Amino acid sequence: MRKTILLFIFIFSFIIICQSQEKGDFRLGLYGQGLSYRGKTLPQYGLVAEYFLSHKVSMNYRYGLSYNSDGQVGGHINPSLIGLAYLLYAGGGSSGEELILSFMIPEGLSYHVYPKEFMEVAPYINPLGSEINLTGNNTFDFSCSFGINVHVIPKKDMSISPNLGGILLYRNGEVLPVLGLSFNYNFH
Repeated sequence: MRKTILLFIFIFSFIIICQSQEKGDFRLGLYGQGLSYRGKTLPQYGLVAEYFLSHKVSMNYRYGLSYNSDGQVGGHINPSLIGLAYLLYAGGGSSGEELILSFMIPEGLSYHVYPKEFMEVAPYINPLGSEINLTGNNTFDFSCSFGINVHVIPKKDMSISPNLGGILLYRNGEVLPVLGLSFNYNFH
């Protein structure tokens, strides 16, 4: 089983490396955003990453901490980490393959267009997200985030990205408006 997982990771990594473009094949940043929940703005801060499959398509990752309206800590994670926790608990440990595999599963995809040399416009949909303790009742809500990022690139390896979008909570169909900003470093 472990050899199969390692073979899958090797093949998947090889395909991704072959399809990546020289410019911007990995982007890592810090983000801050406010999401509107039942008349209150809730702040959230964390890490955002994109791994480019081609010049126009990237896989999206986001992990963040937030405060709900009661001042309790919450967050946003990729639910694949919950699967990893289950595997670790049920399997009694890990040799690392599961960890690598869980981080390879993206939340969703972005499509990038380049209207100017210093700008990217990237609509995205991330159907595999989850919100933790959003309501203050220690809840766990699967979510889908969607919207658009505008990446302004003042220097070759840096970008500033305003974001406008929403988060759909699968549990009740509620849509939360989101406005954010990230500061990113582009690895080539």
